Amino acid sequence: MFLGHFGVALAVKRLEPKISLGSLFMAVQLADLLWGCFVLLGWEHARIIPGYTVVTPLQFYDYPLSHSLLAAVGWALVAAAMYYSWPTRDTSRHWQAAALVGLAVLSHYLLDVLVHAPDLPISGNDSGKLGFGLWNNLGATLALELLVFGAGLAIYVAFRSHRHPVRPIRLALLVVVLLVSYFANLRGPLPPSMTVVAASSIGFFVLVAILAGWADQRATPDELAAAGLDSRK
Repeated sequence: MFLGHFGVALAVKRLEPKISLGSLFMAVQLADLLWGCFVLLGWEHARIIPGYTVVTPLQFYDYPLSHSLLAAVGWALVAAAMYYSWPTRDTSRHWQAAALVGLAVLSHYLLDVLVHAPDLPISGNDSGKLGFGLWNNLGATLALELLVFGAGLAIYVAFRSHRHPVRPIRLALLVVVLLVSYFANLRGPLPPSMTVVAASSIGFFVLVAILAGWADQRATPDELAAAGLDSRK
């Protein structure tokens, strides 16, 4: 899953506007960010096998630290605790926001189960593994990715607010970057090594999180004043 994760982030943003969209982009892709780091450190492993699935040539055979169900729950709790303890002047609905950040992290595993081959461990490498294998059907994979992403984008656009407005040009740029990256990855050449895959994944997810935060920038005092709202609230 790729686009679908970002669809979840867009939808959760409207459930709790105080959470930065950039933070939510990091949350829904935390498992992959950690996976990239762990691969570079030699703690987790994958290999490139042309044709392994229709969608991706990557065989994930050792990644319980980032992609097991147990790890997903653990990282979700860590992310929620970190968000809750982060210094802020806006403490309204703070525990609810922290809980949503944790659920955003957990959603990564749940969506991955739909598309991965049966390689997502419940706990360690010797535990049972989950995965419905949708990556072996390109049409079904595309339909699911675009459906979840489109639904999240529609929710984000429809439930706008004065304090967290939709910025059409910035949002369009973000969407184009995500779509182009996804389809380029589908049609592109095989990656040269797992090191390149891991490093580029980390760089990309950090970049789009920064872009998402910029696209979702809070309304300025002038914009709030024009809407008749107090910028101090």
